[in-house]
Amino acid sequence: MKSYFKKTTFFIGLVVCLAGCGVSGTVSNETEPEELSVTLNEDWQEDQSEKEKEYQELLKSGDYNEDSIYVKVDPYDASPLSALLLFQTEEAMKVEISVAGKDEESTIKNSFEEYTTDHSIPVLGLYADKDNEVTVKLTNEAGTSVEKKVTIKTGALAKSIADIEVNEADTEKMAIGDSELTFVVPSTKRAYAFDANGDVRWYSTRYNSHIFKELANGNLLYLTKESNDADTSNVLLETDYLGKIYNRYDFSSSSASNDTGESEGEMTVIHHDGIELPSGNLLLTVNDGSNYIEDTMIEINRETGEIEKTIDLKDILPESFYEEYDSTSREDGKIDWFHQNSVDYDEADNSIIISGRHQDTIMKIDYSTNEIKWIMGNSSGWPESYQKYFLDGDIKVSGGQHAAIVLPDQDDNAETTDILYYDNNISVTRGDEADSEKYSEARQVRINEEDRTIEEVWTFGEDLGEAYFTKIIGSARYLTDNGNRLVNFGYREEGKTSSIMEVTEDGETVLDVDLTDFPASAWAYRAERFSLYNDNWTYQLG
Repeated sequence: MKSYFKKTTFFIGLVVCLAGCGVSGTVSNETEPEELSVTLNEDWQEDQSEKEKEYQELLKSGDYNEDSIYVKVDPYDASPLSALLLFQTEEAMKVEISVAGKDEESTIKNSFEEYTTDHSIPVLGLYADKDNEVTVKLTNEAGTSVEKKVTIKTGALAKSIADIEVNEADTEKMAIGDSELTFVVPSTKRAYAFDANGDVRWYSTRYNSHIFKELANGNLLYLTKESNDADTSNVLLETDYLGKIYNRYDFSSSSASNDTGESEGEMTVIHHDGIELPSGNLLLTVNDGSNYIEDTMIEINRETGEIEKTIDLKDILPESFYEEYDSTSREDGKIDWFHQNSVDYDEADNSIIISGRHQDTIMKIDYSTNEIKWIMGNSSGWPESYQKYFLDGDIKVSGGQHAAIVLPDQDDNAETTDILYYDNNISVTRGDEADSEKYSEARQVRINEEDRTIEEVWTFGEDLGEAYFTKIIGSARYLTDNGNRLVNFGYREEGKTSSIMEVTEDGETVLDVDLTDFPASAWAYRAERFSLYNDNWTYQLG
């Protein structure tokens, strides 16, 4: 039986400039805005509940103990390199598991600290097409332990996953812990993760597009489709690495478009990014249904799916930027004047940092008022009323940049904010023309918001030259375990190769991986380093 709850819609019609933005007027669109709706969908719950009811009955059957453990591979039909162990013990015990790797560094471990007699243990990080050896260590409250061995057979790896070549992997200097993998977030097809040897240890059967984020509770924010053969990514899941679903949000397809600008092909509604706000709500980059695309954000209520806030960048930025835009064009006639490709939240002052590829601009916006706090980029061509927002500092202007994020405090100075981003270094509208297309690089800048100054404190990529220039996509991530950066040169060789490197603060490359032979557009849009067993996730059956 279908069960649909809250459904909300929004329209973008007349656009009136917010106070302090310096422009006013209306937007002239070639087509009338169309409706975008969000539905909290619960259709999936019946099937998932039936699965979990079956597993609970097996657990309580009395047929499975530490000497006869029940193994269910891929318990939610979405994560083929996972399994669920079900068994009971006579006395309360805690459990440790270890999935044997090719070496110590690729062995995946986790501890479950609760003492209980009923055990439903998620196993993550299996190898494909292999009899995996899993060690289960049981310890009672007196400290007495016993080890059991379980063999878990998995199927062959999915065909759409890239060939992975590891050129360098210094595991002593990498940030990998007990269960950390490098995750490939694709523009299309499968999300997957590999270890330091280049072996895939996790992937999803659900196709993914652009959005793959860990939430505060350890679950994943995951953009997918109604089915893998559908043409539009309009289903946003809260799920986990085991494949269990916790929430599903369906977006109408009326405002969908594709990244290439073609009239046909794969489409998406949430086009580049989505984050969790401190409230738990989700902030998403969407198309608003007008002729202007990739310039709107919506905040949706996590519990109901209701749209609580809309930010239209046409309300904030100069009217001439979108009405007179001609730096790029699209076959479908849509105007992609800003091309917002990232959003990040700064808890220090309740603001968001956004990246606009087609304006070669990174900017900070007060989330309460939508007023600009600062702009990083080339100030030429901006109206006089915006000049006050530009930061002072002699640094190179970025071009077509991606994935701007706020870093943890780097210098024990509350007045500064460090931003890490991937500079594609291609001048779209107002980037650095002199060095455009010569190289791409990860960049870290430090902004003093009191003095309104900016300085560059770290870069990586210029010395690699044109061979690693990527005109689109890419990312740079800060690894909190040791301060390394994970840099993704996602669109090398005209999209035929994605290269992922882990780099120390001193610029030493400790991981160098090339991805090749993947389907069209299934490149690494972003690369992430996540732990299969993160500290915030606790699996519960039922």
